[in-house]
Amino acid sequence: MLKYSQLRGVFKLEGNRLGRPYHRLPNMFISKFDIIESRLGTYFLKKHRSNVNLKKISCQMDVKNKHADLLASPVGNLAFDIDRPLLLTILNNFYGLDSVMEDRSPAESLATKTEIRLRNRLAIDICSTLFTEDMLGLPLKIKTDNSNIRSQWSYQITFTLNDDANSNFYILLDNAHTDYILNVLRKKEKPQVNEPIASRQAKQKTIVKQIINTLPLSLNVKVAELAMNVADLTTIKAGDIFPISLPEKFPVSIGQSGLFNALIIEDNDKLYLSDILENIAEKSI
Repeated sequence: MLKYSQLRGVFKLEGNRLGRPYHRLPNMFISKFDIIESRLGTYFLKKHRSNVNLKKISCQMDVKNKHADLLASPVGNLAFDIDRPLLLTILNNFYGLDSVMEDRSPAESLATKTEIRLRNRLAIDICSTLFTEDMLGLPLKIKTDNSNIRSQWSYQITFTLNDDANSNFYILLDNAHTDYILNVLRKKEKPQVNEPIASRQAKQKTIVKQIINTLPLSLNVKVAELAMNVADLTTIKAGDIFPISLPEKFPVSIGQSGLFNALIIEDNDKLYLSDILENIAEKSI
């Protein structure tokens, strides 16, 4: 049970998706946050003269978006979308369009050919930067796809830049890409089963031997023994002295199993076992 304030970041899993690690897909991007931030910052600064900082990466399942730029890879389709205020900011930083932007509202005006070309370039460049072996471990060849139309997406990854609420760009994945990423995660986490049986058995024997050799044991030393009947036992009172005879060596055992006989000596107010003599089992005829 969660409070409404604790539901942020929690998403609903459909029945047909149970048993698949969908909750681990966002971690593939979030775990690479520092690398992605560095690559994106360098890209925008060198290619578009824009100083941007990646603030957050978030994910959302089952998204509808029919205005995103459609892309294709050998796996399937993915798409790229960007908030128009962020797109116009990038255009302004590169071309200096302050005077033009002041006369129109981005929400009301139509996208220009320059904006469309920049969106297409950003889509190819950013997706090609992210989906590489050294970045996410997902080497994909990305290209523009103008032959298909798609509005429903399995996953959307949102990249928030700077502190502006309208400074986001989005990468959308279809079911094929989602399954492809989950399969990659599964292979990375799957234990190696190709190890020879003899090697595994040798390792198991070594582990068992180490466990046995480090088991703690308690040694019992029998110092004295006195035979007494029940009548004498009932007459015992405080201060009584019992005559006992000490053997030359004392038996040492673990539980009821005898190990050896040893001499008890004292050194610096501590007792030690010395002159250990191994027990020789008597043979019965």
